[in-house]
Amino acid sequence: MNTVYLVGAGPGDPKLLTRRAHELLLSANQVVYDALVSPAILALIPPQVERIHVGKRAGAHSLGQEEINALLVRLGQTGKGRHIVRLKGGDPFVFGRGGEEMLALRQAGIPYEVVPGITAGIAAPAYFDIPITHRGLSQSFTCLTAYTEDEGLPDLDWSNLARLGGTLVFYMGVRQVAKISTALIGAGAREELPAALVSRGTTPYEVLEQRTLSEFARTDEDFSSLAPALFVVGEVLQLSEGRTARPLLGKKILVTRARHQASSLREGLEALGAEAVLLPTIELSALPVDSDSLAQAVMEHRWIIFTSPNAVEYFFRLLFEAGMDSRSLGHTRLAVLGPMTSRSLEAYGLRADFQPSVYNAEVFAREFLALYGEEAQGEGILLPCSALAQDALPKALAEAGLSYTRLPLYANRAIEYTEAELQEAFAGAHWLTACSSSAIHHLVELLQAYGQEQLLQGLDIAVLGEQTASAARSHGLEVRLIAPEATIPSLIQALVEKS
Repeated sequence: MNTVYLVGAGPGDPKLLTRRAHELLLSANQVVYDALVSPAILALIPPQVERIHVGKRAGAHSLGQEEINALLVRLGQTGKGRHIVRLKGGDPFVFGRGGEEMLALRQAGIPYEVVPGITAGIAAPAYFDIPITHRGLSQSFTCLTAYTEDEGLPDLDWSNLARLGGTLVFYMGVRQVAKISTALIGAGAREELPAALVSRGTTPYEVLEQRTLSEFARTDEDFSSLAPALFVVGEVLQLSEGRTARPLLGKKILVTRARHQASSLREGLEALGAEAVLLPTIELSALPVDSDSLAQAVMEHRWIIFTSPNAVEYFFRLLFEAGMDSRSLGHTRLAVLGPMTSRSLEAYGLRADFQPSVYNAEVFAREFLALYGEEAQGEGILLPCSALAQDALPKALAEAGLSYTRLPLYANRAIEYTEAELQEAFAGAHWLTACSSSAIHHLVELLQAYGQEQLLQGLDIAVLGEQTASAARSHGLEVRLIAPEATIPSLIQALVEKS
């Protein structure tokens, strides 16, 4: 026998997934999931895990409930020691028919575990500053289903609901708002009672449609485009300003940074409500560097200039592999082009001796020359870099009369995408972010290969520094935003201010 886990996926935001649910997704052999499970949560499932979509939605059932029950029993009986995750939107026991699945498993003798999830009825309003209880306004809340097979009025005690007070939360009620509103008013509810549709709550596409109960009752509007949505009725709605605390809500932002470095930018954007789509254009790989050659290069130069966090990472990786460590740099002085590179250096317990006042190659060369030009000229400068480095710094150093030695440590390889993958990534996008010149160059080359350069037209571009901005302009692209400081937090804040 296998164990079947009835897991609540929560309302949509992957950060609201419980720790237990996340653990089970990572260890699962098979995941059986509903249509209401968000793509962001599905993306957490490891690629080797088999996914089975049973996508139940009103009027479009992929499998009936009895068929799903039978499927879970069959999976539980097939093999031994496997983990089967039944992933359900929200909480399995809140209008999720998790109880029926539990009873089917129990009857068949299949081991099971129920993992609760955060229900949308509480979480979705909260994302719009709507508490479903509040002293003086609501002493209770009632969760109800508005779904009926014929889309008629649910068979509820409307008189008692109208007298109950508190907050009413109707699940699956997007097509029923006029009927529900009319029934409540007819049963004695106040016509001016606040009401709202909360659509796709906790996701980057959440929407709040606020009106009075009478306004919903009188309308013949089709709200089906807002599905899935909750219909919330109650005085607590007056506390909402119709806003969300997430200023990047509804924005689709492409992140072109290398995958292993993209997490801080992606997570920062998602925390503010954006849909952050990873579209890395390059991947890095170490070049073969002879240990003796590396040791000699380090010994022969008294300045090492790092132009990127990647240069720092690969330099120290190779330094350690060669049997050396930071003590081998005791005779050298270190310089960095910008604050992100400085922080990468600090991770190895070292501080830069020089960093320009502005993240700019020309400024670096001018300020470095003024302070250390004569000294550096006599002692030599080592530049750890990529094999295809197109940095402006070497050019600026040469123009300033400073000699240097390039030390290629890693290669940039362009990541290939199909034309369909690119079109899907760019569809509906609002911003493109880039943190390096190579990211821009490789992306443009890829789009040109498919004749899809128009995907960049009309797309706002945000970059980390002037060097990356220059790369974009070299392709005829207009840069709308350059981060005031060359840091990820600065880039994110600038996006907030411009959105």
